[in-house]
This record gives sequence, C-alpha cells and structure tokens, in this order.
Amino acid sequence: PTNTTNTTTPNPALTGGVKGEKAEKGEVGTRGGTTFSLINGKVDILQGLVMHENAITEEFENDLISFVQTQCARGRNGELKKPTYLRASGARSQGNQREAIMYGGFFDFNRARPGKRGLVPPFPPILNKLVNHLMDNHYLPSDVRPDSCIINRYDVGDCIPPHVDHASYHRPISTLSLLGTEPMLVGTKFRTLKSCTWIPATPNHGKSIPLPRRSLLVLGGNSGNSSKHCISACQGERISITLRKQPGEDWRPEVSELVTGSGGGKNKKKKRKGSFGGESNRGAGMNGGNGDGERPKKKSLSGSAKRRKKMMKTSTTGGGEINR
Repeated sequence: PTNTTNTTTPNPALTGGVKGEKAEKGEVGTRGGTTFSLINGKVDILQGLVMHENAITEEFENDLISFVQTQCARGRNGELKKPTYLRASGARSQGNQREAIMYGGFFDFNRARPGKRGLVPPFPPILNKLVNHLMDNHYLPSDVRPDSCIINRYDVGDCIPPHVDHASYHRPISTLSLLGTEPMLVGTKFRTLKSCTWIPATPNHGKSIPLPRRSLLVLGGNSGNSSKHCISACQGERISITLRKQPGEDWRPEVSELVTGSGGGKNKKKKRKGSFGGESNRGAGMNGGNGDGERPKKKSLSGSAKRRKKMMKTSTTGGGEINR
C-alpha cells in the first residue's frame, strides 16, 4: 500500500530542538522545513528529504541569476572553457541543451563520479557567500560544508535524467532553485512517458516535489542514498545550484568503476558520445570526453599490429572480410 505524507517541522533554533542524526546517517541540518514520507513495502524511500522555502532573499536570488547568466554567456563565446562550462549537444541530447558550470570540484559526467582535482576554478565570492548563508542558518549540518558546485541553466524542454549521486559525496546534497518553479521526481522506480519525461512506475515508487523559486531541497537519508531523482522537461527557464562536499583528496574509484584500455576486460565500458546527463547521471558523457574533460586520443597501433591488420585486409575470399 501507498503511504505518502508531507510534514512541516518547526525551526529547532526557535523551539529548543536538538540536532538530528550524524551526517553519515543522513543528517540534514537543524533548521526546520517540510519533510516527506513515502512507504514502499517497509521502507520510507523519502526519509531525509527536506524542503526549505525562501531560503534566500529575492535580492540575493537576482544577484545569483545575474552571475549565472553572465558565466553562461562567457561559456558560449569561448571565454569559459571545458570542463568548467559544458553544454549538452549531439544526437543523444534530443533537443536538451542544458548548460552546466562547475566550481570547486570537477564532476566527470561520462563516468558519473568525482573527477581529477584542479580542473575547475575554486568557488567565486558569490558562491562562498551562499554557502556561508546556508551554514550560518543551519540549513546544512555543520560537518558537511559544500566544496563542490554544479550550476545548471535550463530552457524550455531541458531535463535531467533519473540518477543517484555518487556514493563518495558526503550526504546530504542540496539544490537551490532559481528563476522558475519545476517539480523534481524522487523515488526508486520510474517509467518514461516520452523523451525527457518520467513518472513513478506505481504511486508508491516515487513522488513529485515542486521546487519553488528560492527554495532549497536537501537530500539526505534514503532520499539521498538510495532513491533516484530527476527533472522532466521544463515548462520555463530555471536555474539550479547543486552543492556537495567532495570525498577526501586520497579518494580513488572502486576497481569496478575503472574503464579499461583497448585491451578489453570485464570492466570495459562503451563511451557514448553526445549530451551530458544529470548532475550525476551515469553513462551520459559530454562529447565523449575523458576523465579530465577532454576528448580521448586514439591509441596508435604498434608495428606488429599494423602488419597483422594489413594481412587481414589482404586475406579475403571473394572480396568478403575475414570473420573475427
């Protein structure tokens, strides 16, 4: 059976409430907000999801919008280079031309995980101001100060496919919505209605959460660790600022996540060219780039490999190629 509820919790700073669970268990800060619940079987798949409306002022929103629009314009005219600025393109984008700007930490869209450090600029002053505001007002837990940011600018029809943020990022993860109001679908199983449009597979598999202008959505607990989230085709312009705390500098991907070379192996993954996907959507690379945000170079053949290739081309029967 489906059991879904929304609850507005008071601000503990005003009521004398206590700090929540530890960050590794999905602590979402001590400030009250609207919480959500959706029971699937015996699991609350929206546990840890908190909405804070009017998390910033209209004046600060206008400053952030102006900053984002300026940076996107710089990206389009070539002043802001890859991988700091990315734009969806190619056959796989299906008209989705969402723009993304990264600060603090590079996220490898191709492999859906944190990438090499030092590839994108540090936080500019306006993002430091935003993080300070969120921390000072207890929207986020004190030990999970964000140091990585992806800004997304959407136009009509743009979207983010369903995904779960990489497990190496500290929880909670937060998203500030600017300029427009669009719903985010959060849950465990979705189905595609059409390109860039998703709905829950059944009513107890997900819930649509409206994201008003200036609202902060915090994803901790089950909502941030196991449930997916996505934005279907936008009805108007929208900007999102997603904030995360990166893993430590000594972090390395699991062996199962590594992409092997041309020699193959069971962990080898196909690169798919075209658009980039969600903030952490697996397998949706930006123009086939590698982990450093550049297109991988084609590996040259050795002399013996060239000779074998030449022999195979000449060893044909009736003009047909040899079956490999």
